[in-house]
Amino acid sequence: MEKKVTPFAGQSSFAKEIGTLVQTLSKNNASVLLIGERGTGKRLIAQHIHFSSAGNLGYFFEINCRSFTEAQILAAFETVSRLVAYEQKITLFVCFADRLTAALQNAFLELIKKVTEKNLNFRIISSVEKPLEEAVSAGTFLSDLYCRLNSVVLNILPLRQRREDIIPIAQSYLESFSKKSGFCFTSFSEGAQKALLSHFWKGNADELINAVQRAFIVGEPPVISESDLGFISGLKTSAVSETVEAISEDKSLKTAIDCFKKEYLTRILEENDWNQTKTAAELKIQRTYVIRLMNELNVRRQ
Repeated sequence: MEKKVTPFAGQSSFAKEIGTLVQTLSKNNASVLLIGERGTGKRLIAQHIHFSSAGNLGYFFEINCRSFTEAQILAAFETVSRLVAYEQKITLFVCFADRLTAALQNAFLELIKKVTEKNLNFRIISSVEKPLEEAVSAGTFLSDLYCRLNSVVLNILPLRQRREDIIPIAQSYLESFSKKSGFCFTSFSEGAQKALLSHFWKGNADELINAVQRAFIVGEPPVISESDLGFISGLKTSAVSETVEAISEDKSLKTAIDCFKKEYLTRILEENDWNQTKTAAELKIQRTYVIRLMNELNVRRQ
């Protein structure tokens, strides 16, 4: 049965280029190496390459090297090896491939050699957050394995470098969540769109999806407002520069530091619903020091 995968959404030249490359790669079994920050959609791209293959009824087999134990990864390699005997179409997606130990790298290389000799319908897609050349040069990643993995290399841009895609992605998931949940959200308010476009998106598309999900929980249909997204009002990614600009007469370093500390402390308190214990734990300081800073900097819940 054909699996439905979340469609690509985006208007940037990058999104269009990726869409074209996915269709091209789905027609052959070249190994693909995806490089990009966490949350940029590497798994989604891997799924599209697999499920876009014509008449594909094979396996999409995923191994997460960050969360799987060494024993689990070895067991997964063995399972893939057994599947080959049934001449199934297989896409092996290895996430965080740079986390593989030396022993697992050797096991992975042996699996590739064994499988590619027997099954022409075997494809490998790997993902890493940073290029592997430095690890190869340092001797911490096998050069033979690297050569097997990087037939095609795709560098996935972070969301903040393709802001044309933010609203289309958000709208796509809004429509998807509406169908699944039964809540009839139809659009984002103008303020919400501005907030989406100005946010830094450290967590990339994953963070964007979480923000939309949150809005479904706290918002009122049919329009998602800026407050529904859960962003900290008045504190943007350029908080440090804005704080410096706000200092007028007293330009001493102490004043600048105190000003920044106040804004940062307020932000963490708001993120933890003003729970001082949780805030202290996140800041890695004592709760008594949080109280002291609140008094010294005149930080109060509005």
